[in-house]
Amino acid sequence: MNTKKIITSLFPYSSVSIIGMEKNSGKTTTLNYILQNLKGSKVIGLTSIGRDGEDCDRVTNTHKPRIYVEKGSLVATAKNLLCKCDITKEILAATGISTPLGEIIIMRALSNGFVDVAGPSYNSALIRVRDLMLDFGCDLVLIDGALSRKGSAGNLVSEAAILATGASFSPDLTKVVEESSHNVKMLQLPKCSDKTADLTRQILKMGRIGFIDTQSNIEVLDLPTSLNSHREIVDAVKPNHKYLILGGAVSRGLIESIIQNRELFKSFTIIIEDGTKIFIDSNMYHKLSMIPVRLEVLDSINLLYLTCNPTSPYGYSFDSEKFCELLKTSIDIDVVDVVDVVGGEL
Repeated sequence: MNTKKIITSLFPYSSVSIIGMEKNSGKTTTLNYILQNLKGSKVIGLTSIGRDGEDCDRVTNTHKPRIYVEKGSLVATAKNLLCKCDITKEILAATGISTPLGEIIIMRALSNGFVDVAGPSYNSALIRVRDLMLDFGCDLVLIDGALSRKGSAGNLVSEAAILATGASFSPDLTKVVEESSHNVKMLQLPKCSDKTADLTRQILKMGRIGFIDTQSNIEVLDLPTSLNSHREIVDAVKPNHKYLILGGAVSRGLIESIIQNRELFKSFTIIIEDGTKIFIDSNMYHKLSMIPVRLEVLDSINLLYLTCNPTSPYGYSFDSEKFCELLKTSIDIDVVDVVDVVGGEL
């Protein structure tokens, strides 16, 4: 994928999320590359689900690239981090959204410089911040995802997404490629039929969990979440049930219970809201598909491309050409080596 295509692929959208499979996967480098190459063509808004932009990762204690914005960009960040943003600022709005680092403030950059970004930690507030920045004149809002927080890629939050993977996920190249391919597959799960989607939405309006049978009848369970409700869900299965509907996050524990009770779930289809809601690895997905149980979604994720970072901050790296080639042969979207594109180290 050439560098021009990387940027032009963003043009149709007003909001794009960048999500990482692991810390130090090249997500911030990808973001900086986009910011640099969009300057002058669009008014950019920037926020994060969680914190990003600091020069040292507080979890792994490794160096991180800082986020550099151009004059005219909008930034939504926590009040306590304003002093760490070395730009001249125009405060546009105090949102009333609280975080551990203070209220989320929307500002306009009156000069170029580095920013430290911490946005809301839940999607409804992230949507509000996004909409405010669009109201203030942004052409494109970029949302920097945080560790294990794929929800910002959902269609309610952003119109498109970029997934970042890298050597930091594991020193085992085969494992990184396998899990990267699996994550792409989960984000691109097929949509259910229109008829099934209508029935699924009826269930989700009444609760979080339910069944659709072979005659298109629906049954809603009185359970607020699938977490810690594995036994109740398994016990509720009937011979004529065809679909299991799950709202919210789908835990590993529930999928393990389904695999353990495979005879009850043969030829079932599980429908979830979108691919950001399921948290299982490739091995568990393989076991599920062997029952067979099919996974479908109400809304598919518009995944633009996968970026890969062959360098790990933990002292090892992959052969860049081999890494990219293995990824390209295992997934059906474009793959971009962010170190090669940017021409520098992370």
